[in-house]
Amino acid sequence: MRAQTKLQIVVDTNVWISGLVFGGNPEKVIRLFVDGKVIVVTSEELLSELRNKVTRKFPLFLPHLPLLEASVRERSIIVPLGTQAITISRDADDDKLVETAITGRASFIVTGDKDLLTLQSYEGIKILGPADFLLRAN
Repeated sequence: MRAQTKLQIVVDTNVWISGLVFGGNPEKVIRLFVDGKVIVVTSEELLSELRNKVTRKFPLFLPHLPLLEASVRERSIIVPLGTQAITISRDADDDKLVETAITGRASFIVTGDKDLLTLQSYEGIKILGPADFLLRAN
């Protein structure tokens, strides 16, 4: 990654949770954000989804959630949704992710969602899994 240009990326909820719970490449993507090497673009809708999924599926990690959310809020670009009608996926949650990327002018969506990954790109935004994104970012 060039020192003078930070990539703007949207990190899917599944990557945040995988990094928090399991580590591996998703954790490395989060580390790029924590270390200030990438700029995360997100939305209130994606933050709400993150809170809901951690609460429902991984309650043991709830103590880590406030710090994660505070860091994301402090250091990310939070964009409003609802100005564009994106309907590329059968899952409305995926459409919110793509709308966040378009609105926030992100270059990449980092996701583990197979439906999104099969698209590979949308309106110039590359859609990659964590491992493939790490290859591009380093």
